[in-house]
Amino acid sequence: MSKFLTFEELIKDPTQFQALVFNMSDMFKKPKFPDSTVEEYNETRDFKVVTAVNGRVPMASSISPSSGKPIIGTEQPLPAYGQMPTFGNEISFTAKEYNRIDSIQRAIVNGVAQPQELINFLFNYFERLAVGPLMTVDKLFYEAISNGTSTILGTDSLEGVPVSIDWKLDKADADVDWSDAENADGLKDLKDMYKTYRDEKGIIFSKFLMNSNTFENLQAQVSVKSNISSYFNGDTSTTYFSGLPSLEAINKVLVGSYRIAPIEIDDYMIDKYAADGASVASSEIAFANDRVACVVGDTLGKYVWTPADEQRRPDANVVYQDVNHVMIRTEQKRGKLTMESELSGIVIPSLNDQIVILKTKA
Repeated sequence: MSKFLTFEELIKDPTQFQALVFNMSDMFKKPKFPDSTVEEYNETRDFKVVTAVNGRVPMASSISPSSGKPIIGTEQPLPAYGQMPTFGNEISFTAKEYNRIDSIQRAIVNGVAQPQELINFLFNYFERLAVGPLMTVDKLFYEAISNGTSTILGTDSLEGVPVSIDWKLDKADADVDWSDAENADGLKDLKDMYKTYRDEKGIIFSKFLMNSNTFENLQAQVSVKSNISSYFNGDTSTTYFSGLPSLEAINKVLVGSYRIAPIEIDDYMIDKYAADGASVASSEIAFANDRVACVVGDTLGKYVWTPADEQRRPDANVVYQDVNHVMIRTEQKRGKLTMESELSGIVIPSLNDQIVILKTKA
């Protein structure tokens, strides 16, 4: 029978610690941005290098994350020659956590519990360390493609400096606010966007991305529901529904009648963690409300990252592990265990002609 390793032994042995985190990582929540971006290594955190590599120079103006309009003096802008933001989390084990770990370990030694019990207890802590920074990048990615901006709060980055980036994506306004159900004509707005960029710039959108809140505004418009009905086929019957038309019915009109791109709903949720650093306090839809991203293809940007300084020059007294370019360090000092994570990276959205944003509410 293999010897049971205690938590103290695991965190002191680099090989065992790395194996523990690696085996857990397959069960961690996966970020969404890698599905729509191309990864790119950068030698340094120097932002000048990043922009040169990608051919994009973010504007250093402070903007509102909801309207995309400039705001003066509310946040410090990201300098053109600055550094990539660094995200991370820190968790300290107190007597409360150690008492719980000791209790589980005694139960394992006595044959009352399985070693998996200890892994289950530690899982949320390690997931928060490894995934938390990636979730921040997720949030910035979705803000970038749905609003054309990336807003980094002071609490988001290890530097503690709030910055706003305006990626200068093309934007257009709907003729009428989509929440005005009586007067708005969302299908016409989408048709006009598609044909304008096709005829004037040779850009062919492949889909219209929006969240379900924006789609529900479209559904409720008189111009939409009075002209489109839905049929739902069951095993033995067909149900006719003349209320809010379904996504499938609307897409049949867009693709089949208008001969333009279909709508795709993206309701990916971003978790906000509680003060304990492990439990989830709330969740919210990452894609901005009242925005439609008119996109070309499935690759919407580049994920640029660089290794942490300690990954280049490790401390001999610290145990490290890397999970998807997130460095996790574990250190015991003066009887206190501290675990920290660090990631330097940012998603830079695709060129202007690949993402155009339709604002359905000013």
